[in-house]
Amino acid sequence: MTGNNSAVPPRSNEIEVSLFGPGYGESVLIHLGLQQWIIVDSCIDQNSHRPAALGYLENLGVDPAQAVKLIVVTHWHDDHIKGLGELMASCNLAKFVCSAALRCEEFLELVESYSQRSMMRSSGVEEFRKVLDVLKTRKSKYTELSPLPKFAISDRLLWKNPPEAAIPCEVFSLSPSDMSLNLAFQEIKSLLPQEGERKKRIIARGPNHAAVVLWINVRDTCLLLGSDLEESSIAGTGWSVIVDSKTRPDGRAFIFKIPHHGSKNADQPQVWQNMLVDEVMAITTPFLRGSVNLPTKSDVDRICSRTSHAYITAPPKRRRLSKSSGAIAKTIRETVRDIRECTGQDGQIRLRLNLSELPEGTWNVELFGASCDLRHAVLSAQGCSPAQ
Repeated sequence: MTGNNSAVPPRSNEIEVSLFGPGYGESVLIHLGLQQWIIVDSCIDQNSHRPAALGYLENLGVDPAQAVKLIVVTHWHDDHIKGLGELMASCNLAKFVCSAALRCEEFLELVESYSQRSMMRSSGVEEFRKVLDVLKTRKSKYTELSPLPKFAISDRLLWKNPPEAAIPCEVFSLSPSDMSLNLAFQEIKSLLPQEGERKKRIIARGPNHAAVVLWINVRDTCLLLGSDLEESSIAGTGWSVIVDSKTRPDGRAFIFKIPHHGSKNADQPQVWQNMLVDEVMAITTPFLRGSVNLPTKSDVDRICSRTSHAYITAPPKRRRLSKSSGAIAKTIRETVRDIRECTGQDGQIRLRLNLSELPEGTWNVELFGASCDLRHAVLSAQGCSPAQ
């Protein structure tokens, strides 16, 4: 299943789902057929330092300015939004969707307040500022596009093909719920700098209540992209609201982008029972930052007990750094201010399905870079080949 033909574009009647992810950040790129693409979130390729989805499209010979129809930002945490400004500027005809939590006055005030700092960085806020600037410039150039984002809420149709399209496609948001929006508004308000207070690094610390979960239906082939939505004990929030919804689209998904890097706090067994086909194709990315490594071994065991088709873009554990001699370590301390461990090689999981072969068609799985079967992920982190 390891891929060696990453530059071969999908055929016009093929669905493609590509998940990109280093140890910090993720992005999903989907071919809906007929050379129409959507992008969900953004991360930076560690080699090119450009948005991973953008570089991949160009490598396929696809013009993102014409082919990308929709860009969705599920939430504004840094690991889902890096490079978003460049991505938007390159996809001239793409409509932009984000969580309805980001339309509140407090968030716009936050963006404005932190948009002209020199020394401090706040990637999520700064990238969103860039997106708003791009949308403003489009008003005069592309009159058919709104200069404002479209906002995702529970069970909302975000985009669909024209009625005459040969391959029908619909994109729905399944979250955030009303209660989740209220919680997000409160969190954003708490981040606003008070009068006389020194501006600080903005970090969204609360649960991912307002993350956008997507349901995509391409000719009755359904995909469920879980973003970072967490399960919650707070009534009216989390995955239980989606499972219990009477207005969400019908069907069972063939592909599941596992939420929040496979962590336990995003797991809802009824999603697997009620919304996914048996032996669903499950994909995820690791989260490696500070002391947090996701998914854990128990997370991997839980996921693999539910499907034998689970994949991750990179092993969910850092490789140990080799120890330096005392003299070398002393030299490093004297010459380098800050040492950070590299999160490892980028990976891409690519799934393709020929729509003309439905309903008997099978997904073709290709693994590039550091991506591997989730069952082998722990062994890969210890030095074994991820392609074994």
